[in-house]
Amino acid sequence: MQDRDFLPASTEQDTEACRWHKANSHDLKDMETFLRLHEPYLVAAASRFITYTQTGTPPGELLICRDAQNTIQSFVFRSGAILHPFFHGCSSERAEKIICRMLKQPFLKKIYSVQGLTEDVSIAEKALESSGYTLRDAFDYYLMSLTETVRLPSQPDGLELVVNPTLEALYQLQAAYEQEEVIPSHGSFNEKHCRQGVARILREELLVYGEYQGLPAAKANTNAASYNYRQIGGVYVRPELRGLGIGTYIVAALVERIQQSGAAVSLFVKKRNQSAIRVYEKLGFKTIGEYRISYY
Repeated sequence: MQDRDFLPASTEQDTEACRWHKANSHDLKDMETFLRLHEPYLVAAASRFITYTQTGTPPGELLICRDAQNTIQSFVFRSGAILHPFFHGCSSERAEKIICRMLKQPFLKKIYSVQGLTEDVSIAEKALESSGYTLRDAFDYYLMSLTETVRLPSQPDGLELVVNPTLEALYQLQAAYEQEEVIPSHGSFNEKHCRQGVARILREELLVYGEYQGLPAAKANTNAASYNYRQIGGVYVRPELRGLGIGTYIVAALVERIQQSGAAVSLFVKKRNQSAIRVYEKLGFKTIGEYRISYY
């Protein structure tokens, strides 16, 4: 599967004619147009871009590439210690050189993670390696999207949805989720950061939380919002309750809430997680590309 097969055709005829420069306030509208065009593939990057530009100025680590018609074709965007590359319409050799040049700038933080379409992350990994970085772990995913209206399945017996769960109840599930699905091999669980993340979910994200026989059983929440999309993340069902249809119902209920808000839905799921993939496919999600997150 090639990620580029899913993308709108590039207007760039000569990739070496592509002009890179640091974004400024005059580039904001064109960058928004570009992100909207490719939005299903860039929900996380677009979400961070929106946050930065709410101040009226682009982030200091955003480089964009324009073609001969002055149309944005590619970008590489640094959000704190996270790098978001997107090289549609730019040769891999040129893109690698751009990242190497970017890494020579005196930033306060080193790159900790690279996120994006697999092809773009692979280019970034080569640049980071040549710049002295060591890849410590990486996760490969399928990027999936849902455009049709979800059908809510029957609610499993014994499952009760709780509208306003306590931070402590949600923390139990989030902590287990992070330790099972999120933390890279070289990392360690941080209770303080997890609790801060739970507080943010309760404050900012859409959440569906369920209890089974009075115990925290399952949850699913959004973790990013772009212009027309909400991204699902943090789907977790207690191991002893898996296979009862709880995960399918929780995810479907969250999708229903997202769609009722007028947004489209995306997510990425680990390639090895076949049970989760079956759930998403059952609900109508389609694979639109391959996604990768690497850690340094």
